[in-house]
Amino acid sequence: MTIPSDTDESRILPAWAWAWLPIGLVAGVLAWRIVDESSYRAHFENELGFAENGTAVLLIPGIYAALIVWRLRERLPFRLLGFWYGLVGLGCVYFAGEELSWGQSLFHWETPELLERVNDQGETNIHNISSWFDQKPRLLLELWVLFGGVLFHVWSKATGRRCPPGHWAYWFWPARQLIPVSVLALIVMMPKRILESFGSLPPPPFDIRETELQEYLFAVFLTLYLWSVLTRLRATSS
Repeated sequence: MTIPSDTDESRILPAWAWAWLPIGLVAGVLAWRIVDESSYRAHFENELGFAENGTAVLLIPGIYAALIVWRLRERLPFRLLGFWYGLVGLGCVYFAGEELSWGQSLFHWETPELLERVNDQGETNIHNISSWFDQKPRLLLELWVLFGGVLFHVWSKATGRRCPPGHWAYWFWPARQLIPVSVLALIVMMPKRILESFGSLPPPPFDIRETELQEYLFAVFLTLYLWSVLTRLRATSS
């Protein structure tokens, strides 16, 4: 059995996935806002429009990867890692399902009366019911992106400490290739947060719905994380 070495990090994921996809998403949204603001407002910022569907589409490969990783979990060096990846996969299902209101945005059924009364937007989902199903999970994900996608690698570089393939941390922490999407996911919210503290709003063309763009990038992060694990796992049998 061959376990991928730490020097194989640059080959875990293709460049179009870890570099060009997240950069292209940010550039594409800004370009859309600049070129056709009315179309952008109508389709990207619409609660039942392009943004929610797009986020779910980006999560589908991650859900698939999680299923394969779960099936191959016996190859993992530590048993608990399989449950961790299963949890991440379930998180992707929840994320995608909530974005689509579990299919309501596609099939346009009527929201059950009981749910409509407690849901802020009258939709078939639970993230509009309580912050425990929305803001708090989002905060946990943002912290994971910050610590796992950025700070861990800063610490690793600063200390010169690397995780060997046989160590649990090699499998647990996101690969270095996830740094670009992690940084982008964190900084897209910064202009609004900084300006709002001074009582201002971002000027055009940065007056976008940054929460939706961040959700795109979160979806890419989760999908790339699971695919990087799957790539490493498949390499153990080659």
